[in-house]
Amino acid sequence: MNSITHLISTAEEITQLAQILKTQEVIAFDTEFIRESTFFPIVEIIQVATTTESWLVDARAFKRNHPASHPDAYDSGIQPLLDIFTDQKILKIVHAAQGDQECLYTSFGVVASPSLDTAVAASLCGYGEAIGLGKLLKSVFDISLSKGHARTNWSVRPLPQQLIEYARADVDHLVALGLKLMEKLDELGRKDWGFEVSAKWEDSKLYQMDVEGIAHKLARGGRLDKKGYPALVNLVKWREERVRKLNLPRRWVADDHVLLDLAHVRPKDLEHLGAFRGLNKGELKNSGEAILEAIRLASERTDLAPPKAARVLAPTSDETLAFDLIRCYVSVLAEKHQIAAKHLLSAHQLLPLLRNEIQSSEDLITKGILSSEATALIGDELIAMVQGKRALRVKGSQVEIIPT
Repeated sequence: MNSITHLISTAEEITQLAQILKTQEVIAFDTEFIRESTFFPIVEIIQVATTTESWLVDARAFKRNHPASHPDAYDSGIQPLLDIFTDQKILKIVHAAQGDQECLYTSFGVVASPSLDTAVAASLCGYGEAIGLGKLLKSVFDISLSKGHARTNWSVRPLPQQLIEYARADVDHLVALGLKLMEKLDELGRKDWGFEVSAKWEDSKLYQMDVEGIAHKLARGGRLDKKGYPALVNLVKWREERVRKLNLPRRWVADDHVLLDLAHVRPKDLEHLGAFRGLNKGELKNSGEAILEAIRLASERTDLAPPKAARVLAPTSDETLAFDLIRCYVSVLAEKHQIAAKHLLSAHQLLPLLRNEIQSSEDLITKGILSSEATALIGDELIAMVQGKRALRVKGSQVEIIPT
């Protein structure tokens, strides 16, 4: 692997890099960012690689003097690289893509597409759920990555050589890893499945402000009435706008439980507002009137109804025992088919499986119990188990499936 030993920090170098990458069908990328004291992740380094070369881009060198991280906070000199990330003719390999895609979107307004997440691909190939890159490279290629830089301050300049080497190691073998996993996915008939699951992180809506989505999630316990829920929506909107403007973590402005308490009580003056724990004095001074106004305006809203408390279907004691047995059975099937069990059957699918009359694999799909891909793998075996036609036995240290 030929690697550039310095950080790319000029528009001319970015243009040259983009010209090289444009000739490739597959590239890999990674990001190093800092987020401990900000709402937006601050991208410091972008690592890019082909099968033969790797580069480190000093994203900070292209950052303008802007209070928050978003697309117009970066100089246009980095645009040729962003064009590569959105080029539909070039596949982007990335490991555990969510954080990297969020960095690209919140900083530059793009997501990498098309992409293959090697963590997703690995879980579909039997390497386990949420496997780290180091462990995956060790399993696939017997390559060991150095450890110990999880809390590195990537904003340091000049970046020490050992950190340059560490950052580069994250992408040096990533293209080869992606190609190897794609080959195995193809052999298993799961290549399209891998791209479909990876594409989830290409949805930019995941990284945008979702006021009603957050409010709905917070209110699912059913605690708020028809007056309290609109207040919560307005308060969430105030906080989301505030943290983006200040570029501070949500908890530094107002925790979720503070917003819920405010929406429930709906104080009408600053004195009452000041009694709420979790709302610091500085924020009370700067935003007290805005908070009260958000609550007041909520009283005029008639377009929002609180979500109904989700009715939790509790399993009976017999069903609980059946759950444990089916989980074990699915785990054995997952190992047999070289796939993470989460792709086959999740906990919320167990009750419908037991309480519905399932006669065929098609029933599993139409009743929303299994995906079509999972049904193709284990549908018949799962039905046979529920119908009492399969059993588990322990032989030595192994669990085996036997017909009954």
